Amino acid sequence: MGRNERSLLPFWLHQLGEYLIAAVLIASAWYSPEPAVQAVLGALVIANAAFADGPAGAFRVIGHTLHKWIDVVIMILLLVAAFQGWVGVGTTGRIALPLMSAALFALWLTTDFDEAEHAQKK
Repeated sequence: MGRNERSLLPFWLHQLGEYLIAAVLIASAWYSPEPAVQAVLGALVIANAAFADGPAGAFRVIGHTLHKWIDVVIMILLLVAAFQGWVGVGTTGRIALPLMSAALFALWLTTDFDEAEHAQKK
C-alpha cells in the first residue's frame, strides 16, 4: 500500500503531537540533574509547531513543507544530543531524547503535509 493510498494524519494533529513531544522533553528536563539539553530541544519542538501555518499554530509563519524539513533537523538533533559526549545529559535525557525522536519520526511518516488541502479547508 503506497503513501497516497493510506489514510494520513491531518496537519493539526501532527502539531498537537509535537506539543505533546515537547511537553515530555520539558518534563524530562524538570526531573534531570542536567536539564539544559532536553529543555532547549523541547522549546525548539514547541517553536516549530507554533510557527507552522496550521490550525494549531500560534504564529503561522512557516509553511508545511519547511516545517516538514525542520522536523528532520530536530529528529537528528535529538539523536545527536542523546549520544554526544561533550554536553552533560542525564540518564533521563539519554532515554527521553531518542524515544522522542522515534515518536516524532512516526508522526512525521504518517502526516499529510499537503498545503493545498489545508488551504481548501480555510
